[in-house]
Amino acid sequence: MESNLAIIHLKFLFAEWEMKKLIKIILLLVTIGCFAGGCYAWDDELAGTTEITGYYQQYRDFSFKTGVSEYDFAPARMAGGGFSVAQNLAEWFALWTQLSFYGTVDQVVNSEGSQYLKRVRIINNLEGIRYQTQQYGPFRFYGKVGAGITWYGFDYFGASLSGTRFSVGYGGGMNVWMNRNIGITLDASHIGMNLPNLFDLEGREKWDSGMTYTAGLTFRF
Repeated sequence: MESNLAIIHLKFLFAEWEMKKLIKIILLLVTIGCFAGGCYAWDDELAGTTEITGYYQQYRDFSFKTGVSEYDFAPARMAGGGFSVAQNLAEWFALWTQLSFYGTVDQVVNSEGSQYLKRVRIINNLEGIRYQTQQYGPFRFYGKVGAGITWYGFDYFGASLSGTRFSVGYGGGMNVWMNRNIGITLDASHIGMNLPNLFDLEGREKWDSGMTYTAGLTFRF
């Protein structure tokens, strides 16, 4: 059991090295987006404003087949929250980032005649672009796409492991503005998260994907 955990730890270290290269690529894409957005008109009321949203979010559903049944996670709904920031570069275009804390999943595993608690914690960060419509009354609709990283924290048999992997997301939603500065955001998105390679076995899951449903309070200034 200890040798398996040592191998898992080494694989997480390699994954973190890969994430450094990914972060550089994301920063380059965001910089390109900033220059692209700057080519368009800034004289409308929305351009140049910033939106900050605090939200509640559900992820349906997380599951993980590692190739070794004692380490698998059966499908489970995760609920948590987070915050996002969007910078409107033009009336129809924005850059956004979000940080979601999906909470924890606890499941019991039976091994060698004993019961153990296994746990996973997930934090997801995405950066991307958003295209939005003009406002119809209090409603403004949008579509978005992004990429980023997912942090996993695992507890197995009394040992803790953590690491980061690649993630992508796309979806859409709407803002319901109560006035110019305060509104409600409703969002439905599809998230795909690359899963850690714990044992390098055939039949393991490489990706977990599911829907996120979000409701939040947005402040614009």
